[in-house]
Amino acid sequence: MVNKKMIYNNLILNQEIWSQLTNMVENNKLPHALIFSGSDGVGKEAHAIELAGLLNMKEGQTNLTKIQRFQHPNINLIIPFPREKNINKKSDMIDCLSNKSLEKLLEMKLHKMENPYSIIEFDKASSILINSIRDIKKKSKFSINEREGAIVHIIFQAEKLCSPRTESGNALLKILEEPPPNTFFILVTNHKEKMLDTILSRCCDFYFPKISNQKINTYIHKHYNIGNSDLLISICNGSIKQINHIIDSKIDIENTIKDGKKLISSIIQNKNWQAHYKKLEKLFKSDKQSFKIFIKIIIFILNDLEKIKNNIFDCLILSDVQKVKSLDYNKCIYVIEETYQKLYKNINPAMGLFTMFLKLNRILVDTKK
Repeated sequence: MVNKKMIYNNLILNQEIWSQLTNMVENNKLPHALIFSGSDGVGKEAHAIELAGLLNMKEGQTNLTKIQRFQHPNINLIIPFPREKNINKKSDMIDCLSNKSLEKLLEMKLHKMENPYSIIEFDKASSILINSIRDIKKKSKFSINEREGAIVHIIFQAEKLCSPRTESGNALLKILEEPPPNTFFILVTNHKEKMLDTILSRCCDFYFPKISNQKINTYIHKHYNIGNSDLLISICNGSIKQINHIIDSKIDIENTIKDGKKLISSIIQNKNWQAHYKKLEKLFKSDKQSFKIFIKIIIFILNDLEKIKNNIFDCLILSDVQKVKSLDYNKCIYVIEETYQKLYKNINPAMGLFTMFLKLNRILVDTKK
């Protein structure tokens, strides 16, 4: 019988998926490769860590403290790394990081073990580098029996094995074709559609649906002293990861909404929108999570404006507005979403955002004529 002691006491557990996983472990039927897919911020990463812990907390073992500190030798975390140092094919993946980034990685890991919805991510990391997969091959030379637990490789943002290049994905595929004994791979992704079909075909997929608003409300009120959380849940699209970021970063949603309204108004009136552009560019460079939240709020406001234009009043933010100008707000939303996608494909942020503001202004001015 497996020891079911949990690593986290603040995770909204998907009981259905967790029951399937524990039954597979107990009956020695857990596949060697699994994909945890679904929406952002629903606890996929934490469930992967819980499963890795489960495989290494058999009866008679006392490894919980090591696992909670992310120090267990059997558990290997793979994430996209920025290439800050030149490394050769034989170098360990960790050698590409500066000392500052190594300290940041350790800090992110420790925070992750305290908060299941915290982020382990480097801003400038666009892909999982091939050395991370070569490290797996090196570690596979050391055998491990069931009494010692199991080797578990957890891959966050697994879609970046295959994008923008497929080199790392193809290297992992060769390992999955003949996996080392007593070794498991858990690939965690919000974008399963970006992964190679050949990798998907070798993995057992567990889809994590969005968490109900009721459960999220219960979670928020249990862990945070805030009032109405419905707007927060809608803005974050049910992502507890983003909700935590807003609360922990002390982001004032009401002021952010005011700034969003001023930005849209300045574009429509063609007055002083350059100041908003500069402010948004600075936010993108300094805090991408807060930038993402601000962009979402702008889109919500534009969507509300489009609803009111069409005499639909079930608005999320502009609930007290009854009439607006007949402008093409939907086209503005498309421009913003298109720019947002390009910004995360290494387009120059200053040029990308300036072009976005020009397009928004042109759309609205042309529409008014």
